Amino acid sequence: MPRTSLLQSQPSGSRHTDSTRNGSLQEQRHISASQPNAGGNDADQDKLVINMVKVLLNLSVNKQLIKKSDLTKIALDGNFRMFPKIIGQVVSELKDVYGYKLIETERNKTFILVSNIPCGSLLDLNEDYRRKYTLLYMILGYIFMKNGNVPEQGVWDFLGKLNIFENEEHQYFGNVRRLVNETFTKQAYLVRTKQVVEGMNDDRYFLSWGVRANHELNKRDILESICKLMGKPSVCFISQHTAAYGLHDGDDEDNDSMEASQV
Repeated sequence: MPRTSLLQSQPSGSRHTDSTRNGSLQEQRHISASQPNAGGNDADQDKLVINMVKVLLNLSVNKQLIKKSDLTKIALDGNFRMFPKIIGQVVSELKDVYGYKLIETERNKTFILVSNIPCGSLLDLNEDYRRKYTLLYMILGYIFMKNGNVPEQGVWDFLGKLNIFENEEHQYFGNVRRLVNETFTKQAYLVRTKQVVEGMNDDRYFLSWGVRANHELNKRDILESICKLMGKPSVCFISQHTAAYGLHDGDDEDNDSMEASQV
Protein backbone atom coordinates (compact mmCIF):
# COMPACT_ATOMS: atom_id res chain seq x y z
CA MET A 1 0.00 0.00 0.00
CA PRO A 2 1.39 3.47 -0.81
CA ARG A 3 2.33 5.67 2.09
CA THR A 4 0.33 8.80 2.80
CA SER A 5 1.69 11.95 1.19
CA LEU A 6 0.77 15.63 1.10
CA LEU A 7 -0.87 15.04 -2.28
CA GLN A 8 -3.68 12.61 -1.61
CA SER A 9 -3.66 9.72 -4.08
CA GLN A 10 -7.15 10.01 -5.51
CA PRO A 11 -7.81 8.86 -9.09
CA SER A 12 -5.57 11.08 -11.19
CA GLY A 13 -6.02 14.06 -8.88
CA SER A 14 -9.80 13.76 -8.69
CA ARG A 15 -10.04 15.81 -5.50
CA HIS A 16 -7.98 18.72 -6.76
CA THR A 17 -9.93 21.90 -7.45
CA ASP A 18 -9.34 24.54 -10.08
CA SER A 19 -7.72 26.77 -7.49
CA THR A 20 -4.82 24.31 -7.10
CA ARG A 21 -3.99 24.13 -10.78
CA ASN A 22 -0.45 25.47 -10.60
CA GLY A 23 1.12 23.37 -13.30
CA SER A 24 2.41 26.09 -15.63
CA LEU A 25 5.97 25.84 -16.88
CA GLN A 26 7.09 29.04 -15.17
CA GLU A 27 5.80 27.89 -11.79
CA GLN A 28 7.39 24.48 -12.16
CA ARG A 29 10.78 25.99 -12.99
CA HIS A 30 10.89 27.37 -9.44
CA ILE A 31 10.88 23.80 -8.20
CA SER A 32 14.02 22.93 -10.13
CA ALA A 33 15.82 26.23 -9.58
CA SER A 34 17.53 25.03 -6.40
CA GLN A 35 18.39 21.61 -7.76
CA PRO A 36 21.92 20.82 -9.00
CA ASN A 37 22.70 20.21 -12.64
CA ALA A 38 22.65 16.58 -13.64
CA GLY A 39 25.75 15.09 -12.09
CA GLY A 40 27.32 11.69 -11.93
CA ASN A 41 27.08 10.76 -8.23
CA ASP A 42 24.23 8.95 -6.52
CA ALA A 43 23.31 11.90 -4.30
CA ASP A 44 22.78 14.19 -7.29
CA GLN A 45 20.82 11.50 -9.09
CA ASP A 46 18.54 10.96 -6.10
CA LYS A 47 17.84 14.71 -5.98
CA LEU A 48 16.94 14.66 -9.66
CA VAL A 49 14.54 11.76 -9.05
CA ILE A 50 12.80 13.69 -6.26
CA ASN A 51 12.72 16.80 -8.39
CA MET A 52 11.11 14.99 -11.35
CA VAL A 53 8.51 13.38 -9.09
CA LYS A 54 7.53 16.82 -7.75
CA VAL A 55 7.29 18.24 -11.26
CA LEU A 56 5.18 15.31 -12.48
CA LEU A 57 2.77 15.67 -9.58
CA ASN A 58 2.39 19.40 -10.16
CA LEU A 59 1.99 19.13 -13.93
CA SER A 60 -0.63 16.41 -13.49
CA VAL A 61 -2.97 18.55 -11.37
CA ASN A 62 -5.09 19.56 -14.38
CA LYS A 63 -4.91 15.96 -15.71
CA GLN A 64 -3.63 17.03 -19.11
CA LEU A 65 -0.90 15.27 -21.07
CA ILE A 66 2.61 15.89 -19.73
CA LYS A 67 5.26 16.43 -22.38
CA LYS A 68 8.56 14.62 -22.02
CA SER A 69 10.32 17.75 -23.29
CA ASP A 70 8.75 19.82 -20.48
CA LEU A 71 9.82 17.29 -17.86
CA THR A 72 13.38 17.33 -19.11
CA LYS A 73 13.52 21.10 -19.36
CA ILE A 74 12.08 21.73 -15.91
CA ALA A 75 13.30 18.85 -13.76
CA LEU A 76 16.63 18.08 -15.44
CA ASP A 77 17.63 21.54 -16.59
CA GLY A 78 17.51 20.32 -20.19
CA ASN A 79 19.87 17.35 -19.71
CA PHE A 80 18.09 14.77 -21.90
CA ARG A 81 20.75 12.14 -21.19
CA MET A 82 19.71 11.84 -17.56
CA PHE A 83 16.09 10.97 -18.38
CA PRO A 84 16.61 7.24 -19.14
CA LYS A 85 18.95 6.96 -16.15
CA ILE A 86 16.41 8.08 -13.57
CA ILE A 87 13.00 7.27 -15.05
CA GLY A 88 12.96 3.79 -13.47
CA GLN A 89 13.47 5.27 -10.00
CA VAL A 90 10.84 7.93 -10.72
CA VAL A 91 8.30 5.27 -11.67
CA SER A 92 9.02 3.33 -8.46
CA GLU A 93 8.77 6.45 -6.29
CA LEU A 94 5.43 7.44 -7.81
CA LYS A 95 4.06 3.94 -7.33
CA ASP A 96 5.36 3.14 -3.85
CA VAL A 97 5.01 6.54 -2.18
CA TYR A 98 2.14 8.28 -3.97
CA GLY A 99 0.16 5.40 -5.44
CA TYR A 100 0.41 6.59 -9.05
CA LYS A 101 1.29 4.81 -12.25
CA LEU A 102 3.23 6.73 -14.89
CA ILE A 103 1.96 5.86 -18.35
CA GLU A 104 3.50 6.81 -21.68
CA THR A 105 0.59 7.59 -23.96
CA GLU A 106 0.03 6.57 -27.54
CA ARG A 107 0.89 10.11 -28.51
CA ASN A 108 4.61 9.57 -28.44
CA LYS A 109 6.68 11.45 -25.85
CA THR A 110 3.85 12.36 -23.51
CA PHE A 111 2.76 10.93 -20.16
CA ILE A 112 -0.19 10.78 -17.80
CA LEU A 113 -0.43 9.86 -14.13
CA VAL A 114 -3.13 7.37 -13.14
CA SER A 115 -3.95 6.42 -9.57
CA ASN A 116 -3.50 2.81 -8.51
CA ILE A 117 -6.11 3.40 -5.82
CA PRO A 118 -9.60 3.00 -7.28
CA CYS A 119 -12.32 5.53 -6.57
CA GLY A 120 -15.23 3.83 -4.85
CA SER A 121 -17.94 5.94 -6.48
CA LEU A 122 -18.75 9.40 -7.80
CA LEU A 123 -19.75 10.30 -4.25
CA ASP A 124 -16.03 10.23 -3.36
CA LEU A 125 -15.42 13.20 -5.67
CA ASN A 126 -15.94 16.85 -4.90
CA GLU A 127 -18.97 18.58 -6.39
CA ASP A 128 -17.15 20.03 -9.40
CA TYR A 129 -15.62 16.71 -10.41
CA ARG A 130 -18.84 14.84 -9.69
CA ARG A 131 -20.71 16.95 -12.21
CA LYS A 132 -18.06 16.74 -14.90
CA TYR A 133 -17.46 13.03 -14.63
CA THR A 134 -21.11 12.09 -14.41
CA LEU A 135 -21.35 13.55 -17.91
CA LEU A 136 -18.08 11.92 -18.95
CA TYR A 137 -19.17 8.46 -17.80
CA MET A 138 -22.43 8.78 -19.72
CA ILE A 139 -20.54 9.68 -22.88
CA LEU A 140 -17.94 6.95 -22.47
CA GLY A 141 -20.68 4.43 -21.71
CA TYR A 142 -22.51 5.37 -24.88
CA ILE A 143 -19.33 5.11 -26.97
CA PHE A 144 -18.54 1.73 -25.44
CA MET A 145 -22.00 0.35 -26.17
CA LYS A 146 -21.64 1.59 -29.75
CA ASN A 147 -18.45 -0.44 -30.21
CA GLY A 148 -15.91 2.23 -29.43
CA ASN A 149 -15.87 4.76 -32.27
CA VAL A 150 -18.93 6.89 -32.98
CA PRO A 151 -19.77 10.02 -34.97
CA GLU A 152 -19.66 13.07 -32.75
CA GLN A 153 -23.16 13.99 -33.89
CA GLY A 154 -24.38 10.64 -32.61
CA VAL A 155 -23.13 11.56 -29.14
CA TRP A 156 -24.96 14.89 -29.29
CA ASP A 157 -28.12 13.16 -30.47
CA PHE A 158 -27.84 10.78 -27.50
CA LEU A 159 -27.30 13.62 -25.04
CA GLY A 160 -30.16 15.56 -26.63
CA LYS A 161 -32.53 12.78 -25.62
CA LEU A 162 -31.46 13.54 -22.04
CA ASN A 163 -32.11 17.27 -22.55
CA ILE A 164 -28.38 17.98 -22.71
CA PHE A 165 -27.68 20.17 -25.74
CA GLU A 166 -24.46 21.15 -27.45
CA ASN A 167 -25.16 24.86 -27.78
CA GLU A 168 -26.93 25.45 -24.49
CA GLU A 169 -25.53 25.97 -21.01
CA HIS A 170 -26.75 23.09 -18.90
CA GLN A 171 -28.07 23.81 -15.42
CA TYR A 172 -26.07 20.98 -13.83
CA PHE A 173 -23.15 20.26 -16.20
CA GLY A 174 -22.41 23.79 -17.38
CA ASN A 175 -20.77 24.33 -20.78
CA VAL A 176 -21.14 20.82 -22.18
CA ARG A 177 -19.61 21.59 -25.55
CA ARG A 178 -16.42 22.90 -23.97
CA LEU A 179 -16.21 19.89 -21.69
CA VAL A 180 -16.48 17.47 -24.61
CA ASN A 181 -14.40 19.30 -27.21
CA GLU A 182 -11.72 20.69 -24.92
CA THR A 183 -11.56 19.43 -21.33
CA PHE A 184 -12.13 15.71 -21.84
CA THR A 185 -9.98 15.57 -24.96
CA LYS A 186 -7.06 17.46 -23.40
CA GLN A 187 -7.28 15.15 -20.39
CA ALA A 188 -7.06 12.14 -22.75
CA TYR A 189 -10.44 10.73 -21.75
CA LEU A 190 -11.74 11.24 -25.29
CA VAL A 191 -10.07 11.13 -28.69
CA ARG A 192 -11.66 13.38 -31.28
CA THR A 193 -10.59 12.58 -34.83
CA LYS A 194 -11.61 13.85 -38.24
CA GLN A 195 -12.50 11.13 -40.72
CA VAL A 196 -13.55 11.03 -44.35
CA VAL A 197 -17.04 9.55 -44.71
CA GLU A 198 -17.91 8.04 -48.04
CA GLY A 199 -20.70 9.93 -49.79
CA MET A 200 -20.28 13.01 -47.58
CA ASN A 201 -18.82 16.27 -48.87
CA ASP A 202 -17.41 17.31 -45.52
CA ASP A 203 -15.24 15.34 -43.12
CA ARG A 204 -16.91 14.21 -39.91
CA TYR A 205 -15.56 14.10 -36.36
CA PHE A 206 -15.63 10.82 -34.44
CA LEU A 207 -15.22 10.21 -30.71
CA SER A 208 -13.54 7.24 -29.05
CA TRP A 209 -12.01 6.35 -25.68
CA GLY A 210 -8.72 8.03 -24.86
CA VAL A 211 -5.76 6.49 -23.11
CA ARG A 212 -6.78 7.82 -19.68
CA ALA A 213 -10.26 6.35 -19.98
CA ASN A 214 -8.79 2.97 -20.87
CA HIS A 215 -6.63 3.02 -17.74
CA GLU A 216 -9.08 4.58 -15.26
CA LEU A 217 -12.44 3.09 -16.18
CA ASN A 218 -13.56 -0.51 -15.77
CA LYS A 219 -15.50 -1.69 -18.82
CA ARG A 220 -17.15 -4.45 -16.80
CA ASP A 221 -18.61 -1.93 -14.38
CA ILE A 222 -19.87 0.24 -17.23
CA LEU A 223 -21.46 -2.71 -19.03
CA GLU A 224 -23.13 -4.10 -15.92
CA SER A 225 -24.43 -0.66 -14.88
CA ILE A 226 -26.00 -0.04 -18.28
CA CYS A 227 -27.46 -3.53 -18.42
CA LYS A 228 -28.96 -3.07 -14.97
CA LEU A 229 -30.68 0.11 -16.15
CA MET A 230 -31.98 -1.67 -19.25
CA GLY A 231 -33.05 -4.78 -17.36
CA LYS A 232 -30.98 -7.03 -19.61
CA PRO A 233 -28.16 -9.50 -18.89
CA SER A 234 -24.75 -8.40 -20.15
CA VAL A 235 -24.42 -11.45 -22.40
CA CYS A 236 -27.08 -9.88 -24.64
CA PHE A 237 -24.38 -7.48 -25.80
CA ILE A 238 -21.87 -9.90 -27.23
CA SER A 239 -19.15 -7.58 -28.51
CA GLN A 240 -19.26 -5.45 -25.34
CA HIS A 241 -19.25 -8.54 -23.14
CA THR A 242 -16.23 -9.82 -25.02
CA ALA A 243 -14.43 -6.49 -24.64
CA ALA A 244 -15.20 -6.39 -20.91
CA TYR A 245 -14.74 -10.02 -19.94
CA GLY A 246 -12.88 -11.62 -22.85
CA LEU A 247 -13.93 -14.73 -24.72
CA HIS A 248 -14.82 -17.85 -22.78
CA ASP A 249 -15.49 -21.39 -23.84
CA GLY A 250 -18.79 -21.62 -25.60
CA ASP A 251 -18.89 -17.97 -26.67
CA ASP A 252 -20.08 -17.59 -30.23
CA GLU A 253 -17.64 -15.24 -31.95
CA ASP A 254 -19.76 -15.12 -35.09
CA ASN A 255 -22.85 -13.68 -33.43
CA ASP A 256 -23.54 -10.04 -34.02
CA SER A 257 -24.14 -7.85 -31.01
CA MET A 258 -27.71 -6.79 -30.24
CA GLU A 259 -26.49 -3.62 -28.63
CA ALA A 260 -26.30 -0.89 -31.24
CA SER A 261 -30.01 -0.56 -31.88
CA GLN A 262 -30.91 -0.77 -28.20
CA VAL A 263 -28.72 1.94 -26.70
